[in-house]
Amino acid sequence: MHEQITEVASNDPARTSPRRTKVRWLIAGLLGVGLIIAFIDRANLSVAMPTIGKEFGIGPWMQSVLLGAWAWTYAVFQLPAGWIADKLGPRTAYAAAVVWWSACTAAVALVRGVGTLFGLRLLLGIGEAPVMPSSAKAVSEWFPKRERAIASGIYGAGSEAGAAIAVPLVSLIIVAVGWRGAFVATGALGFVWAAAWLWIYRSPSEQRWTSQAEVDHIATNGGDEAESEPQERSLPWAHLFRHGTIWGMFFGYICRNFLNYFFITWYPTYLVQEQGFSTMDMAKYGAIPGLVAILGNFAGGWFSDHLVRRGTPLSLARKIPILIGTLGSGTVAFAVFAPDAATALVLLSVSFASASFASAAIFSLPIDVAPGPGNVSSIFAIQNTGSQIGGLLSPIVIGFLWAATGSFVVPLVAMGVLCLAGAAVYAFVVKVEPLPSEAEPTVTAG
Repeated sequence: MHEQITEVASNDPARTSPRRTKVRWLIAGLLGVGLIIAFIDRANLSVAMPTIGKEFGIGPWMQSVLLGAWAWTYAVFQLPAGWIADKLGPRTAYAAAVVWWSACTAAVALVRGVGTLFGLRLLLGIGEAPVMPSSAKAVSEWFPKRERAIASGIYGAGSEAGAAIAVPLVSLIIVAVGWRGAFVATGALGFVWAAAWLWIYRSPSEQRWTSQAEVDHIATNGGDEAESEPQERSLPWAHLFRHGTIWGMFFGYICRNFLNYFFITWYPTYLVQEQGFSTMDMAKYGAIPGLVAILGNFAGGWFSDHLVRRGTPLSLARKIPILIGTLGSGTVAFAVFAPDAATALVLLSVSFASASFASAAIFSLPIDVAPGPGNVSSIFAIQNTGSQIGGLLSPIVIGFLWAATGSFVVPLVAMGVLCLAGAAVYAFVVKVEPLPSEAEPTVTAG
């Protein structure tokens, strides 16, 4: 499955124990915390923007550009970041990325104008580019097929948790020490995580806390030798783009992530402008959709793996939660009819939780369709490039529509339509099976 490491000393108590250890779940938890920090550092500007906008005299259009700036470089650097993660492995690639973006986050405390802030947000996007490809690579190394969706759900929940935590956390820090101190505090989190990651993360056969039983469990796909991972037979990087499934994953994620990035860019402004929230109101209630979405992430991952364990074909076990989630997320459009803030929050929570219900299965797709382990991060990077194109377009389009119409009615309806379009792409274009390893693939829908 992956490179084999020299035999561990027989006196290692963890390795010789007959018990199956659960270190892989610690790895999933670390990945989740890493994503929480990444999303806090993406969303902190949206929370601070009302204050920064007043201080620097930034209008709505420039605010939308600043809020989405990190996604520009994040999208551009996805493909090279995926290639680097495949070559260097998740331990090195992820740690270096966190140190980079944490330094950029803390440096925002020093800005004195729009230009410097814009530059630092572009650098933030470069630093965060390896996050998702590295996470997918780590899951492919540490989890058998029948546990990958819930493992992906655990780390994927970090996106919703980070977006949810950022609103009250950054709001409270701003109240206590100002917006500059908030960026220093959130930037410091990443340095602590990077140190823990470098100390703990190794491949399963190198990690001294794992028992041989756990290593075997991973290598044999949960004890089923018939489903053990194929040996390395990766496609050349450029050949990946010859497959319809890859393009389906790319375009499907553009549609889906348009909604998600609303919650880490314009959502606080929506609460203030459309629902009349104060900063303290955001600290009290703003995290509700994100917290509900965390549960959706876990539920979707558990459900997909449950279907696999029951013998459901892998294609259906992934597509069913994806379709339930992407169709359900379209309820965001009904928020335009909400008679009050409470109802709007309920509808937004249902929408965000539905999108998250699909996340774990979507995150598992690159592992499921990769012809060999050497393509996992690269395929995830292609998929995530679509995600970030959606993330790039979302704040700009929503900001334009809001400025043009004076309300969030049209943006919310547009997000609902895109959610339905994403469901159609996943249903009819994406085929959940390993890509052919031959050099003559054909572009087909499935």
